[in-house]
Amino acid sequence: MRFNITDNVIVRALNKICDMVCLNVLWLICCIPIITIGASTTALYTIMLKMVKNEEGYIFRGFFKAFKSNFKQSTIIWIILLLLGIVCWFDYRVAGVLPGAAGFVLRTIFLLLGFLLLSVMIYAFPLTARYENTTRATLRNALILTVGRLPYTVLMVVVTVGAVIVSLWNTATLMFAIPLWFLIGGSLITWINSYILRRVFLIFEDNENSTEEKE
Repeated sequence: MRFNITDNVIVRALNKICDMVCLNVLWLICCIPIITIGASTTALYTIMLKMVKNEEGYIFRGFFKAFKSNFKQSTIIWIILLLLGIVCWFDYRVAGVLPGAAGFVLRTIFLLLGFLLLSVMIYAFPLTARYENTTRATLRNALILTVGRLPYTVLMVVVTVGAVIVSLWNTATLMFAIPLWFLIGGSLITWINSYILRRVFLIFEDNENSTEEKE
């Protein structure tokens, strides 16, 4: 019996990590213009959603193909959510200077709205990567999933926000986190979320299978 080194679990894991590092660098470079963050994140999710199924193929070609094909819709979604986020943050800061119960209630409301916006953003780009749909329908589906799959939503928000909070916890964690974010941070969070999203998206895939069986 011959031993094939390419079938070794450690080698496959190292190859996967190498791919994630390359994708992280691509994602960061394509995010630099700021306006392209949406398209870059959609392209990253396009590959990661395939990677968790071991179907990624050529990552560089796949990334740029997804970046190009989803650029317009992803950019529109990114701008809409960014502007809403800025407004929500500004209102939260204004509410912070209000005294008494009114200020507390308003801060709570805007904090919940911020959670809602972040959750929709977490869903919107993977939905764009995975399904062909209009911008309006994508945002609507993201909102439905935010509420309808709330435990998964909370889990992905905790993963995403938790990584940022831990990174900014103190100077020591920040110095450790900066090179990690440049190396693999974004890819790692997207990879974890993609595993969660596989279960979330079953609602759509089950509906598609049911439709096909009826036809």
